Amino acid sequence: MRESVFSGSFYPKQKAELSSFIKASLAEAKAEHGKPFSVIVPHAGYVYSGKTAAYAYKRVYDSKKDYDSVIILGPNHTGLGARIGVSAEDWKTPLGVMHSDTEFASEICRACDLAEIDEESHAEEHSIEVQLPFMQYIFGSIPMVAICMGVQDFEASQCMHTAILKASEKLGRKPLLVASSDFNHYESAHVAESKDIPLIKMLEKMDAKGFNEGVMSSGDSACGYGPSTVAALYSKAAGAKKGVLLKYSNSGAQTGDLSSVVAYAAVAFF
Repeated sequence: MRESVFSGSFYPKQKAELSSFIKASLAEAKAEHGKPFSVIVPHAGYVYSGKTAAYAYKRVYDSKKDYDSVIILGPNHTGLGARIGVSAEDWKTPLGVMHSDTEFASEICRACDLAEIDEESHAEEHSIEVQLPFMQYIFGSIPMVAICMGVQDFEASQCMHTAILKASEKLGRKPLLVASSDFNHYESAHVAESKDIPLIKMLEKMDAKGFNEGVMSSGDSACGYGPSTVAALYSKAAGAKKGVLLKYSNSGAQTGDLSSVVAYAAVAFF
């Protein structure tokens, strides 16, 4: 069992407070109509980015009957563990236990030689854990696969999206894919937006390669660009026609300091 590490810091520790925040955030969010094949959501503390994430999760909530599993991909902030670590453990939050789809996890690892079952990469990583309460609130109980990407280049992203497609087809799964990423870090709100928006426009055009390589060439510090690339590749292959920016924000809205912000985006592929 992977116990909660970040409850009480990144999100509320008490079940009632946590549920109340998610409920209110979903009620406030406006969103495009249509079932998303995948979403990109931020992973900062809920006070900073939770309401932005809710714009994507609102669409998931309205389409929840169309999914039988969830794949959550996040970046590896700690440097621990495998190149791409796939968890086979169940995960606990204040809202209960999310059960690992171990069969799905194993098939994904078989289909991508960069991936392996590995818990060390997840032990102190927040990017996946902070998504789980939203999943639990929306679905109640749904099998999940947690994937921590230590390598995020285009080739690694291609390997992961192909593996997810193959595993989904082999097992007959209908997953929602969640890519966990913040966007530009620790520059002014103006600079962050000037770097982020051209990249997000590539995602809207489903130009996964242009986005992935553009993050590096532009100096943007989006931390989950690999998971976001996987989301775009997977969605296009699964039949999506467009990406839509649902909400863009930054930490300055909470702190009042626009001189150094972390930027957040909620994107859905329809």
